[in-house]
Amino acid sequence: DSPEVKVFAHDVFPPTIPSGLQAVFSGPGQKAFIDLIWAPVTDVDLDGYNVYRRQEGSAPVKINAELVKTPAYRDTSVVSGKHYLYSVSAVDVRGNESARSEEAGETVP
Repeated sequence: DSPEVKVFAHDVFPPTIPSGLQAVFSGPGQKAFIDLIWAPVTDVDLDGYNVYRRQEGSAPVKINAELVKTPAYRDTSVVSGKHYLYSVSAVDVRGNESARSEEAGETVP
């Protein structure tokens, strides 16, 4: 018999890229915000999502402090008269992050 060998699987594969991202402005009569929703990623080892925001001509910046656990996010730090572009990535339990989704844009009146 040959000597015993131990094999450790090291997951380096990112989860599926989120899809169906939509951005909707709300706020007349209250503090302005933009709600984001997207199709849930069904990978069994999904840990959450990162949300990115940018304005025309600038690079995307992650705006969530902790992983978002549901396929929805409310951005309350928006400014009147600005147009924002959002994208979302999925992160698995090992920290592998997918590419960002297609962008969705919304303007705050």
